[in-house]
Amino acid sequence: MKLPDFNQHEGMLSLRRRMNARRPGHFVLFDASKHLTGQERSRLENQGVKTTYDSIRVLPDQTLAIKNGRVVVFFADEGVLQKEEGKPTRKREKEHFHVAGCGVLQARHHEPLVATTCLSSPFPVPADEHKRRSLTVCPACLALLSYRGFSLTRNRRIRYSEGLLRGFQLQDFFRIYTLYPVRIEGHL
Repeated sequence: MKLPDFNQHEGMLSLRRRMNARRPGHFVLFDASKHLTGQERSRLENQGVKTTYDSIRVLPDQTLAIKNGRVVVFFADEGVLQKEEGKPTRKREKEHFHVAGCGVLQARHHEPLVATTCLSSPFPVPADEHKRRSLTVCPACLALLSYRGFSLTRNRRIRYSEGLLRGFQLQDFFRIYTLYPVRIEGHL
C-alpha cells in the first residue's frame, strides 16, 4: 500500500498553516489564554499581581492557580475593614497568605487580592516596588489541604500542627504541590 505524500497534501498543508508550523513536525503548544508567559511568571515572582478571587482558579486539589501556575495570594488591603459607629475603620489582625481556597478567602471573596509566586515572606506589593509584607500561612488553608496531617481540631495533632505552622516553608509546600506548570489529569 502506498501512502500519499503528506508534505504536498493540501489538507495537511492547511492544518500546518493553522498551527503555525513552519515545517513538518514543528509546532508550539502554547496558548497565552491558558499558559503563563515568561513576563507574567516574572511579574508574579518579583512584583506580585493585583487580582480578584473570581480571577483565581481553585484547582481540584483546592490549591490556587492563575492559568497553569500555582500561586500564593493575600489581601491587597492591610487589616480588616470594619464599621465602628457607622465609620469604616481598619483593625489590625494577624495577616496570612493563602495557598488554598479556604473559607476565609471565600468569605472575603469581594476584596482585592495580590497573587505571587515569591517563595518567602515578606512578599512584594504591586503598588509600591519597595514595599513588602510579612505574612504567615493561613491555618485554614493547611487544614483544608490536610497538609502533612495538619489539624488544629484533633487534640493528638495540635502540638504537631502548631509546629508545622511555625516552621512552614513555601519551598517545602511547592515540593508537594508543584508551582509550575500545573498538571492535572484531564486538564492543562
